[in-house]
Amino acid sequence: MKTLFLLTGLCCMAFLSKGQTHYSTDSTEIFTKTENLYVKGQFDAERYYSKYKAAGTATLLTSLVSPIIGLLPAIPTSATSPKIENLGYPDPNLIKQQDYYLGYTQKAKKIKQRKVWTNWGIGLGANIIAVLIISASR
Repeated sequence: MKTLFLLTGLCCMAFLSKGQTHYSTDSTEIFTKTENLYVKGQFDAERYYSKYKAAGTATLLTSLVSPIIGLLPAIPTSATSPKIENLGYPDPNLIKQQDYYLGYTQKAKKIKQRKVWTNWGIGLGANIIAVLIISASR
């Protein structure tokens, strides 16, 4: 699914490479330069944003102790947007463009949320398996 989304986006970007307004044949879709920058920001976030690891690791480690305790870092870290210094954007000039910035930061937040909750789920699963193994051995 992720690959399909990326391929679709790349095709759209290639089709609109000049950033010109394009009207589709059914005249319902209008692509503009700003939409192109927003999509580029999302693709770049997918490619370059990787500073979610502290939040994900903290959630995983506390979730391994207890899934309830794991919620303590999971909820606030998934609710907050990544700090600007943690975004890891490739081009400082592009990040100054509002549409690119919005696309990049929104996608980075979704990536961070996905990683945090995946790690919480891993901790929950590990605890469930541990309980099942302990109860089966009695």
